[in-house]
Amino acid sequence: MDINLAIAGRARAGETLTAAELDELASADLLSLGMLADEVRRSRVGDTVTYVRVFEWAGASSGPEAAPARTGEVRVAALPQSLDDAIAAVKAGRQVAEGRVLSAFSLADIIERAWAPLADVLGRLKAAGLDTIVEAPIDRIANLEHALQACHDAAIAVGCLSLQKPAGEARAALMIQLQSIVARFPGLNTVAPLPREQSVAVPTTGYDDVRAVAMARLALPRVRNIQVDWAQYGPKLAQVALTFGANDLDRVSPIDDDTVGRRRMAVEDVKRNIVAAGFTPVERPFDSQRGEASPLAQGRP
Repeated sequence: MDINLAIAGRARAGETLTAAELDELASADLLSLGMLADEVRRSRVGDTVTYVRVFEWAGASSGPEAAPARTGEVRVAALPQSLDDAIAAVKAGRQVAEGRVLSAFSLADIIERAWAPLADVLGRLKAAGLDTIVEAPIDRIANLEHALQACHDAAIAVGCLSLQKPAGEARAALMIQLQSIVARFPGLNTVAPLPREQSVAVPTTGYDDVRAVAMARLALPRVRNIQVDWAQYGPKLAQVALTFGANDLDRVSPIDDDTVGRRRMAVEDVKRNIVAAGFTPVERPFDSQRGEASPLAQGRP
């Protein structure tokens, strides 16, 4: 099915598409959809693809250690079972991060622990040295606007809006929800549309994944960055996703092992794949995207 010219025109103009228009795009020819998303992303962010090198730290139990020199972000990987342990992990992670921004945890995981009122928990994590919540999975948080407001009030940034599970037929509805969220919190400028989990019974295909990326680019004109997790999805899908509207890669390794040869080092592999897709790689310092005290409080160019 070819893309409706009127819908394509509205997408190019940066207008907010309706649920009916998104439903129609969801059944459009995949290559035509990708071409439109690529055109829109180039008009929005040019030909640069940003990436961040993340040092994933195991937590306080492993003891402080030095982050690799080229680390852009130190991320505490797992949320402990108690709030006291979470605070200890953040304090220890702050030492590892030194002058870098420290990120940790999923907002959904924090809410599900139900340690105390969310505002109190976030305030204590902020006081311990936390700069950024790694992600807010929109399909796991019942009152997302309330949770994001709590992050804003605590001056804690949110790295990205994400999905925990494949959206399937709910994709258009989730895009409408995201439109509302980013309109209220214009500083939220990164969406990761590919799921963190896959269904064992009905796994997504590469076609499903790049369609999800293209839909996010077209549905969310207010969002600058459509992100793909490099560590999870790997170079092949990430490279194709760049031609379907993505422009940011998360979780690139900061470890440069030159014993394997320079061309096979992690960062060189990333840059090579970006260039091969026709784009210009730009390693971003963490604060170029998310590092203000609270990016929920302000818009971005």
